[in-house]
Amino acid sequence: MVASGLETMPNRSPNFEESFAIATQALRYIGRYRLPPTPQIYEVWYRFAEGQDETIKSQLSHAIERSDAVSKQLIEDLYQQFCRADVCDQNQSFSQRLETEMQGLQTVIDTQIEAGEAFGQSMDSVNESLTAPDMTPPQAQDCITDLLTSNAAMQTQLDEMKERLQESKQQIDLLKRDLYESQKTMLTDPLTGVGNRRAFEALMDAAIRDRDALGTQLAALVLVDLDGFKAVNDTLGHSVGDSLLQFIARSIESLREDASVARYGGDEFGAFVKVQTAAEGLEFAEQVRNALATHRFEHKMSGTAIGRVTTSVGLAILREDDTHDSWFDRADKLLMRAKEADGNCVRAERQISC
Repeated sequence: MVASGLETMPNRSPNFEESFAIATQALRYIGRYRLPPTPQIYEVWYRFAEGQDETIKSQLSHAIERSDAVSKQLIEDLYQQFCRADVCDQNQSFSQRLETEMQGLQTVIDTQIEAGEAFGQSMDSVNESLTAPDMTPPQAQDCITDLLTSNAAMQTQLDEMKERLQESKQQIDLLKRDLYESQKTMLTDPLTGVGNRRAFEALMDAAIRDRDALGTQLAALVLVDLDGFKAVNDTLGHSVGDSLLQFIARSIESLREDASVARYGGDEFGAFVKVQTAAEGLEFAEQVRNALATHRFEHKMSGTAIGRVTTSVGLAILREDDTHDSWFDRADKLLMRAKEADGNCVRAERQISC
């Protein structure tokens, strides 16, 4: 069960009746959150109601628990990151082409190894013949002719391999670049330029996977949520809201070069940093909060001051027994405590004062 009697279907292929029920649930979600029933928004809710897409199920379940976090922007972001077949297909195509080119390169190498072995055997045969005690001048001439022929064939083989290797290198470099750009697109939030929700999940998984290599360092997860963001959008327009999101993304990145930043929700950001102490992590979280709180925004069109915009921040340090969910849940609960305290403050473990 997800929320308010709305649930996802069992994880199996649905028949007509189940498909109809899933479609009905998807439309109920769209109506509940007063979203436009576009094909993209419908597809996201259908996948959620179907219950087979674990990533969308996890991300939307979290947003539903905080009803104010469900927005048109969030659903469209989910569609771009997890439902767009063209981006995924393109990435898969580049991967397959790169794999094919690598296999072709291996074939060239194998062929050259075989040619080298054959050349070696030919040289052994010639050497054996030339050192024979009963070798006659005509036989020696034949051996030399065979030697020159084998050497010429080997040189031709080497020239062809060199050309093929050069072509393969150029093709592999191009495919690697295209694959990198494709993967970068899949992991980048187009509005802010930082990582998207997919990148956030990957960063969290990587931090947990590599925790044994931290040594004396600690992995800190800092969650940032803009206070009153919906009101900003409603009163000043989405262009102002977009500018705020871009500003906070740039601000977080500028505070620490080693911070890995991702936008995992409509107005929610996550930053992963390695620190020596929990106090260092708290200092970074306070810097994030202060960067926005002390900035004075002005509406470009009218020149009027917008006023102060603040953030709520939650900080959790990765523990030895943490899972993906437990680490995120702790940070998210601390973020909620910051918002419940009227925002513009940081909540961290063993630290509760604003």
